[in-house]
Amino acid sequence: MPSSTIMPCFLRSFRLTSSSLRILVLLSLSLLAAAPAVRAAEPEGELKLVIVLTRHGVRSPLQTNQILGKFAAEPWPEWSVKPGLLTPHGHQQMVRMGEYYRARYVAAGLLTGDPAKDAPAVFFRANNEPRTMESAIALAAGLLPGTPEPNLHTLPKGRIDPLYQPVKAGTSKPDRDLAVAAVLGRIGNDPANLTLAYRAEFDALQRVLGPVSGQPGKTPVIELPGAVVHGEFDHTVGVQGPVRLAMQITDALLLEYTEGMPMKDVGWGRLDSATLTQLLKLHSLYFDLTQSTLYAAQAQASNLADHVLQTLQRTVRGSSAEGAFGEPGQKFVLISGHDTNIINFASLLGAHWYLPGTQQDPLLPGGALVLELRQHSPGGYFVRVLYVSQTFDQIRHLPPLSLEHPPAIAPIFIPGCSENTPGFDVPFAKFEALLHRTIDPQFVTPGVP
Repeated sequence: MPSSTIMPCFLRSFRLTSSSLRILVLLSLSLLAAAPAVRAAEPEGELKLVIVLTRHGVRSPLQTNQILGKFAAEPWPEWSVKPGLLTPHGHQQMVRMGEYYRARYVAAGLLTGDPAKDAPAVFFRANNEPRTMESAIALAAGLLPGTPEPNLHTLPKGRIDPLYQPVKAGTSKPDRDLAVAAVLGRIGNDPANLTLAYRAEFDALQRVLGPVSGQPGKTPVIELPGAVVHGEFDHTVGVQGPVRLAMQITDALLLEYTEGMPMKDVGWGRLDSATLTQLLKLHSLYFDLTQSTLYAAQAQASNLADHVLQTLQRTVRGSSAEGAFGEPGQKFVLISGHDTNIINFASLLGAHWYLPGTQQDPLLPGGALVLELRQHSPGGYFVRVLYVSQTFDQIRHLPPLSLEHPPAIAPIFIPGCSENTPGFDVPFAKFEALLHRTIDPQFVTPGVP
């Protein structure tokens, strides 16, 4: 029956009085109130600037097999490069990431797709360690194929870079006693609480390492004494004992998997993807305590964050900024550094993320914290914050990346700043105000980074 017939029938069967009319109106209003709010899709806006703070690609473990061997029942596998160096696999991994950034930002209109034309619009900055420099060069090969090796901005060899390691460089002088107190105040003033809380993960790690009790010169990880201490090298604070060692061992196991080693050599054949995901709790725990605790993050990231902010401000306001990266008009800024740089900076933003198969805030080889500055109206600038990384299996097998087959991408909600949009957009004024609150000026080094 057509609706034009149904309605008159309904009206004839319902005696419309002033009282019933009020009921109909109230019922309609209640239904509207109960319906979920539908927000119009926000415009993507014009992409003006991208800043990529990336970790280097797959490297060999920082600790030697001799050091790690004290805690494992069997010998560790041999690597093709010395400790801490980018592997050939890691180099190709970063080429793949460069190829993806090229596809993403050509499609977004930031780059033209002509590498020769795009090269002047890209700025490369790297820490002066071999793995970070080589990672930047490899990424450039994917981003700007066929062009000469980029002009890589870095400090001379042997000079500690205050952009990446301000504590080690001596330009940041934190109160280490205060840093220790800040961590102790998060764990009930007793490091033993951590081994109790994460006992299942420590037991799983020991099952992978194999039985070592009673073997001369070998110790179960969980039997080490724990302590919160002054940090070493570029760290403001450290957590010694089971937590630190578990992070180092888990990192080595993760690198074995992502390097593409035969599974019989990955954790001596005793490590599967589910166990690796479980063990990453111990990896994340160490970085959460030593790098995400706000005071430590401020001491180690305020300088970097200040230069990032100046770079964004220059684009938004069109004004000069002594501490900005690159030159005015450059649209893509690559900062090649370390896992600590990413988590320190993210902590100033209150940013957290997950990827498939990880725990909170994974810091994977080649992963990056990405800031996209967009404009949707005159003066209407906003920032999108993303964590972008290949998945474990993408790093292991290195398939080509594209818009159709992208890496894992986690859009990040910034507490107190992000809006209810698909990209969790942050109005630039709020982003700027947040960094003004969290950057500690005493840890900032003026000048060109």
